[in-house]
Amino acid sequence: MTIANGLSILRLLLSPLIFWAFMFSRRRFILLLWLVTGLTDVLDGWVARKRGEITELGKILDPVADKLVLGFSLAGLIYRYNLPLWVGLVYLVKETAQLLGGLFIFRRQRITLPSNLWGKAGTTLFFTGFFLYLFSPEHGFYLVLTGLAVSVIAFCTYTVELFKQVKKTPHAANRS
Repeated sequence: MTIANGLSILRLLLSPLIFWAFMFSRRRFILLLWLVTGLTDVLDGWVARKRGEITELGKILDPVADKLVLGFSLAGLIYRYNLPLWVGLVYLVKETAQLLGGLFIFRRQRITLPSNLWGKAGTTLFFTGFFLYLFSPEHGFYLVLTGLAVSVIAFCTYTVELFKQVKKTPHAANRS
């Protein structure tokens, strides 16, 4: 187990606590969890690159942890702070489609698509919007929507890349 993967697993384990903190209106704990999960997200990538420990497991764990932290945060904002349900549903549909596409390409060609600038920007906008939403829902809402829009753009770029990868390499069953 690499240090970077351990940090991603820590983020995975902390993610449900975010929703718990929302359920019990523990705003300071929510902020602390966002800070810790954000720091572990930055650290796991830095450590993996610095120590040459980029692994296939890490390429899967890191984005899954990000999606769980984001998903539990959205669920908490919907549950406790009246963020519109449709925002969470759009995100859920997008992530489900992205997951299925990623599984398809992984099963077919044993590759994982790396995150790109759109995906990183969407995540950053989401969390900045979440923070602002806790204190000023009317302002934070627009930043959350911007994060959602950028996240959908990221999905489109991943879909284009997925099709390029599928065209580039024939299906494993067709190989001799």
